[in-house]
Amino acid sequence: MADSLSTDSGSTDSGSTDSGASADGACDSLRERKKRRTQDAIHLAALELVAEQGLSAVTVEKIAERAGVSPRTFFNHWATKESAVLGLNALGGGDVAQDLRDRPESEGPAAALRETIRMFIRRISSAPERRELKRAVMLKEPQLHVLSAGQSQATQQDLIAAYEERLRRAAPQLSPDAVRARATLAVQVAYAIVRSAFAVSMAQGTELTPEFERTLEAYEAGGLI
Repeated sequence: MADSLSTDSGSTDSGSTDSGASADGACDSLRERKKRRTQDAIHLAALELVAEQGLSAVTVEKIAERAGVSPRTFFNHWATKESAVLGLNALGGGDVAQDLRDRPESEGPAAALRETIRMFIRRISSAPERRELKRAVMLKEPQLHVLSAGQSQATQQDLIAAYEERLRRAAPQLSPDAVRARATLAVQVAYAIVRSAFAVSMAQGTELTPEFERTLEAYEAGGLI
């Protein structure tokens, strides 16, 4: 099985946390859910407005008004109106790479990447109707493809760098060239699996998260190439 998303052997963190830590975790989870809801509302408002009026006619102020937030709140979540339409948050790919860095050290590099990708899929997963709306907007506004492709490349490079950091700690015997090669392969395979899941999800009108799991299972079963 390839190194990219395979489950690492090794122990998992079984340490207990005290009630204070649990309370802090619950607050963080509540704040995160609120943040996601706000981001999602702004993203949907941006998609709807561009579908209705075209990208050039849509402003940040219009998006904020449709979403029921202030322009200041908009910029807390999105860097530009284009990023809101695409669903690319204000930090670009850096937050995904940081998710990988923040995974527990008890997880090996491959397991950490797997869980990071799962988190990413859960964040962007939405109903087929939403993705159909986004596809229609992308067809209507082809310049968005350039931005999307550039962001995807930047995210890949951020993830490769984060994977290298984990791999150097997990396998210090590897040469720098070997670390770079394995990190690049792991992230590129992960992206291929995500793209395949997207394609099947869009073609069949199914939810993205289970399609990702099915695609990952098919990859791990082997015999595809």
